[in-house]
Amino acid sequence: MSSQCDKNGILEWHTAMRPFPGEEQCGDSHLVVETTTGWLLAVTDGLGHGAEAALASRTLVEVLRRHIEEPPDRLIRRGHDALKNTRGSAAAVVTIDRKRCLLSWAGVGNVEGVIRHADPALPKEYITMRGGIVGARIPGLQTSFLQLLDGDVLVLATDGIDCRFVQAIGLPHPPDKLAEYILDRFGKHHDDALVLVARYLFNATTPGGNPS
Repeated sequence: MSSQCDKNGILEWHTAMRPFPGEEQCGDSHLVVETTTGWLLAVTDGLGHGAEAALASRTLVEVLRRHIEEPPDRLIRRGHDALKNTRGSAAAVVTIDRKRCLLSWAGVGNVEGVIRHADPALPKEYITMRGGIVGARIPGLQTSFLQLLDGDVLVLATDGIDCRFVQAIGLPHPPDKLAEYILDRFGKHHDDALVLVARYLFNATTPGGNPS
């Protein structure tokens, strides 16, 4: 499948989020940024909720932003060093190589990730997360890889999204509508909640993305 890939491939993406009830700041954060080879995507979930959770989550995002060309496992290790004086965070970090149509990832904690292939005959792929807390304790990490197919959809969700959200990823919605649907239908009302939906398209000619 990699022979179909092209440097003009695009990523369409959208996030939907809401804070813990009564809090002004959300303890969950995200990052989607273009790199020299494709994109870096991340979802972070600061422990607990409120300002201290938001600080941990945003601190991790800023570390990732400063080192966007590095592989996911190394990025998490960098974040671990930076978060040692915070509450800590869960995190899923993903890179996409647009030329090779290759998704790479590493993750720690309670962020869930799943890939829905455009071909309905293919099973869903789940991003493996390792136990631990970025900033407190992390396991031995190794970046994993998955070949992307044209039109594949990636969903990353914090634990404020009920795990049954996987039931919805087969719906024929674009990323913006799917993200909002998942948050509305599966978002828990006693936690921060964030979901990121991204769809990779080969040989696209129009720009993708989301200003959020």
